[in-house]
Parts: sequence; structure tokens; C-alpha cells
Amino acid sequence: MSGVLGVVVGGVALGADLTRKPTANEIEAAGRKEMASRWRALKAGEIFPARVNVKDAGDALREFTMASALRVGIAPGVSCSEGFDRPLADVLVHHGCQTVLRATYVDSSGTLLTTLGVAVMPDGGRASDAETDFTPSLGAHGVKERYGVRAVSFPGTVAEGFRDSLRQDFSYEANGTPYLFFRSSGWMTDRAAPVEPVVTDTFAFAESALDEVELKFAEKTAPCERRGVRC
Repeated sequence: MSGVLGVVVGGVALGADLTRKPTANEIEAAGRKEMASRWRALKAGEIFPARVNVKDAGDALREFTMASALRVGIAPGVSCSEGFDRPLADVLVHHGCQTVLRATYVDSSGTLLTTLGVAVMPDGGRASDAETDFTPSLGAHGVKERYGVRAVSFPGTVAEGFRDSLRQDFSYEANGTPYLFFRSSGWMTDRAAPVEPVVTDTFAFAESALDEVELKFAEKTAPCERRGVRC
């Protein structure tokens, strides 16, 4: 009888453990784990959308679409030493960069291209440390020294000739997550020499596309409700 009672009591305890709500610490831990692995959980097309509209305030009451960033292709993941110019690659690898995800976009005029890159770091702290270390090399967000994510071309598309030498404008963003976000943009044809200065709005399509990608890794609320997470 005592053995049966023990099984019953044990079953009740197990049931209570399975139905209880997760603690705040458990939710926080689940959130960190989910964020660090989100790049694996999301499909490539979810990270890099097929189209991003570039909007501008026409007046105080409305917004209208000026242009679009159209995805040309998504590249296979490569090591950070392959995906970035050497000064950045050395810093990122030093801080544990795991891989870089890249895609190339064209603007709606068909004359401008950009390659976006997401550097996957072990955690937010090491992403921040990497950013601190490579900021002196980048200068003003990469414009001065012209370092950034390496261009990706796609044969048989408008971006088949896109290469590192065509990059004219460089930028990166961070959002306190284990990811760093980069873009390298340029004209489809060779300009022979760097264009100085690049007008801010010239590569607005690329900035909008990068912002959209960054948003995929910004949401931190309700981690227990996200795909594949158990709290």
C-alpha cells in the first residue's frame, strides 16, 4: 500500500511541476537562449525579406512609398573571416563570431546594390566588445576606412557583377543582442574612384533593408511564446 501511495504522491508532484508557471529567472534564461539561436530558427526568407518598401513622410499626416529594396539572392552562410574585410574579420573572430548571414538587394531603379550581413556572435556582451574594438578601425561608421561586409554577387542576375571594389558606402548597427548588422552598398557600374561625399539619401533603400533585418532580431518580449521555446 505504501508503495502505491508513493507513486500517487510522486505523480501529483510531477503534475504540479509540469503545470506551474515559469519563474522570472526561467523566462529570462529562455529568452537569452532563444535570442542566441534565433538565426537558426528563422528561415532565410524570414531574415531577409523579398521586398522592403522605403518610406518617407510626405507630410505630417501620411507616409508614401518612395522606392523599394528588392532581394536578389541569399548567400550560404560563411565564416566571419570570409565574410568581412580583414580588419573587421580579425576583431569579430577574436570575439567568437560564429558565422555571417548575407543577402544582396537592388533598389527599384536597378542601379544601386547592397549586400547586408548579420554577424552571429556568442552573446550580447561579446557583440558589444567586438563593436568597441572595431569602431576605431571603421572611422565614421566605415565611411573613412571603407571596411565592411564583403559583397555577394549572383550569376544571371542584376547583381552578377557586384564585387568588393564597387562598394561605396558602409554602415553597421547594433541592438544589444548577440548580432551585429552590416551593409556595403554601391552602384552597379564601376565609378573608378570613391564618390565623396555620398549623399545621405542615395542608399536609403539599403538602410531601410538593414533596418528590416535588424527588427527580426529585436523582439525580446514573451520568449516562452516563440517558436520552439519551452519554459
